[in-house]
Amino acid sequence: MRRSAFLDDLTPADRRIGRVLLSLPVGFVAAILAAVIGGVFVMALFTGLLDGGFDQAVALFKSLTNPKAAALDLITLLFVLCLLTATNGGMAVAFAGVAALLHERRLRSYLTSAPVYRWRLTLLGLALFAVTVGPLLAASARLDPHAPPMPILTLTSTLDGRLVHAAGAVGLLLLAAAAEELVFRGWLLKLTGAFTHRVWLILLINGAAFSTIHFDPNPDAFLVRAVLGIGLAWATLRLGGVEFAVGAHAANNIVIVLFLQPMSLAPEPPHPFRWEVLPICVVMLGIYVGLAELVARTPRLSRWAGVATA
Repeated sequence: MRRSAFLDDLTPADRRIGRVLLSLPVGFVAAILAAVIGGVFVMALFTGLLDGGFDQAVALFKSLTNPKAAALDLITLLFVLCLLTATNGGMAVAFAGVAALLHERRLRSYLTSAPVYRWRLTLLGLALFAVTVGPLLAASARLDPHAPPMPILTLTSTLDGRLVHAAGAVGLLLLAAAAEELVFRGWLLKLTGAFTHRVWLILLINGAAFSTIHFDPNPDAFLVRAVLGIGLAWATLRLGGVEFAVGAHAANNIVIVLFLQPMSLAPEPPHPFRWEVLPICVVMLGIYVGLAELVARTPRLSRWAGVATA
C-alpha cells in the first residue's frame, strides 16, 4: 500500500505548505463560483424542458425549502438530483483544478495513475458493490418495521416513469459520486500521502473527513460513513485510482435512493447511538476491502479493468 501507484507521482511541490494553504481559500472561491454557474445551468435547462417554462422552474427551486421536496414527485426529484450534481460537481472540479494548478500537476492525476480513466473499473465497482452490498442494505432496511416503501414503486405508478426514475438516478448519482471521489479519494488522499507514509493514518483521515462533510449529528451515522470512506480510500490506493471507488460509491447511493428511502434534503434527526452498527461496520469494511482485493488479485478482472496499467 505504501508503494501505491496512486501516490507514486508525488513531488516536493505537493509538500509545500504555502501552496497547500493557498489552495484552500482560492479553491473555495472557485468552488462557490462554479456552484453558482452550475445552478444557473440547471435552472436554464429545466426552463426549456418544462411546459411552464421559467415560472415552473422557479417554483421547483422554491420547493427546496421543503425538506421532503425530493420525495414529492419525479420531476422534483430529478430537479434536485440535477441541481446537486451540477453544483457539487462544479465545486469539486473547480477546487481540484485550483489545487492541481498550484501543485503543478494535471487534474487527471487526482483521478487515476493510469494513462486514461478506466471506465471498466468504474463499472466493475458499480456491479460488484450492487450485487454484494446492495442486498445486505435492502435486507437490513426490510427488517425495520417502520421502513418506508421502495421509492421506485411509490414516486410514480407508470413503467415509463419508473424507468426514467432509475435512469436518472443511476446517471446523476454516478456523476455526483465522481465529484466526491475527485476531492476525497483524489485531492485529499494525495495531500495526506504527501506528508505521511503511514497507511492507517491516511485511511483514518480520509474516512473522518469524508464523514464530517456530510454534517450528520449522529455518531453511528458518522461511523458508517467513515467506514465507507476508509474502504473507498483502500480501493483507491490498492487499484491506483478512484475509478473503482466511483462505481462503489455510486452503487451505494443508487441502492438507497431507489430501494431504501426517499431522498430528502433534511438532516437526519438526532437519535441515540445504535450499538448494532458496530458489527455491521466491521462486516462492511471487510466487504469493501475484500472487493478491492478481489479485483487486484484476480488476473482476468485486473487485466479487463486495466489495473495493470496503473
